Amino acid sequence: MDDGLKQRLVGALVLTAAAVIFLPVLFNREVRRPLDATSQIPPAPGLVPLETREPVRPQGIVPAKDPEEMFQPKEPEPERPVQKRLDPQGIPVSWVVQVASFTSTARADKLRERLLADGYKAYTRQVNTAKGPAVRVFVGPKIDKASAMAVKQELDKALDVETLVLRFRP
Repeated sequence: MDDGLKQRLVGALVLTAAAVIFLPVLFNREVRRPLDATSQIPPAPGLVPLETREPVRPQGIVPAKDPEEMFQPKEPEPERPVQKRLDPQGIPVSWVVQVASFTSTARADKLRERLLADGYKAYTRQVNTAKGPAVRVFVGPKIDKASAMAVKQELDKALDVETLVLRFRP
């Protein structure tokens, strides 16, 4: 047989088989598949209610108050006026700690920067003394002398110096 004829016959058989399989599907549109209406959700588990008992309190422990009693707002305390101590010129009385006194501004600025880095409120002031101009390094001011004394003790230990507590002069 001729090869071309064989190929034509095989092609005709494949087309016929495809037509036999797919043509009924195309023309039979009334085929309805039944829908499975059974649920895939498992039934609810049988839960047994849990019985609770009253708590057993050890001797000497008082139960907490009811929430209505416990969370009542307190009456606000009357505001007390802030007592500011003023000197005769009307300036608040406050205190500073003199840490050091330098003839060199650069050394004073270096110490001030170190104190600022350590969290202290430090500043410098230029003064004229009998020995000539000087730059003093201060920490503060503090409203009460006790807190200035506490800072003095911290600085004495940290810097290994003897600091001074003085009245603040703006």
